[in-house]
Amino acid sequence: MRVLVTGAKGFIGKNLVSHLSGCDDAEIEVLEFDKDTEFSLVADNVASIDFIVHLAGVNRPEKTDEFYAGNVGSIEEIIAVLNEKKLQIPIILTSSVHAQTDTDYGKSKKQAEDAVFKYGNGSVVYRLNNVFGKWCRPNYNSAVATFCDGIASNKKITVSDRSTEIELVYIDDVVEEILRVVFGGKPSHKDGKYCFVKPSYKVSLGNIVDLLRSFKEGLATPFVPKTGDEFVKKLYSTFVSYVPPPDLAVDLTNNVDERGSFVELIKTDESGQFSMSSSKSNVVRGNHYHHTKLERFIVIKGKARICLRHIIDGTTHEFEVGDTNIKSVMMPPGYTHSIENIGRGEMILMIWCNELFDKENPDTYYLEVKE
Repeated sequence: MRVLVTGAKGFIGKNLVSHLSGCDDAEIEVLEFDKDTEFSLVADNVASIDFIVHLAGVNRPEKTDEFYAGNVGSIEEIIAVLNEKKLQIPIILTSSVHAQTDTDYGKSKKQAEDAVFKYGNGSVVYRLNNVFGKWCRPNYNSAVATFCDGIASNKKITVSDRSTEIELVYIDDVVEEILRVVFGGKPSHKDGKYCFVKPSYKVSLGNIVDLLRSFKEGLATPFVPKTGDEFVKKLYSTFVSYVPPPDLAVDLTNNVDERGSFVELIKTDESGQFSMSSSKSNVVRGNHYHHTKLERFIVIKGKARICLRHIIDGTTHEFEVGDTNIKSVMMPPGYTHSIENIGRGEMILMIWCNELFDKENPDTYYLEVKE
């Protein structure tokens, strides 16, 4: 399959091309066309193309006429070649919700849409909201990209009105929708003749900036944000793509004693924390219970015996686990528990706990498992 992508070096184009290039289940050849490419590349190769994704456009020109040359002229030139060669290649056009406005940008987008609808041949027009995600150019036409770049790099940012709401769609959702149609599927969301990408997120500028600043504050700590929220997850991924690489490494505290070591790896506000401990041969850790705190133990190196005893009725359970028998073992509330390194070398244990450690209220009570 050969796919022509115009605007291939732009924000959406770079993401789409990288996804197409990484498709494992299909043989895809991508023909990349951008503003610096000679149009003859399209004219000479169009007969062998199976699908055209037209992303090229102009949104911040120096002269008004450039809106129409870049947004209307570019697609009309392609359609003229297709008609001249009597080709019926479907086109995906990414337009904008601004096509409903009376601005020159909006009117040029609307004319481009009309040209594609007139051409037909199974073509599809997407009206996109503001798109955010990795590789978007800051200080251009995306507030999210500008804020991400500024906050990640400690630059001054300006928010004209914190209450202003914008509607956003995420780049990978846009790309997924385009790929669906390229590979023969139907658009997921359609209103009349126009297609849309969902989900979309209505968010105030103030909320976006507050979230990004919280991401920045958490960079040097084990904390990660509430990524169970889809918008927070996508915004966090976007923000991290703007972080200078030297700031990506976080120093963690390695607590070492005669038993081995203990490191808190990741902390969350909603899903507890993840830690790692190492134990020398024959070392026993634990011998305590919790009333509410819940833990999962996973031995990823070495061999261990996990012992549990109910603190009321005295029932006991044992599990032998190790790197050749990897299991996740729950430590229920009300059971005193221990883990012993029964191997010859170091034992490494991964621990998930359903709450953050609070030294003022540790919910940890010493009691030997073996009476």
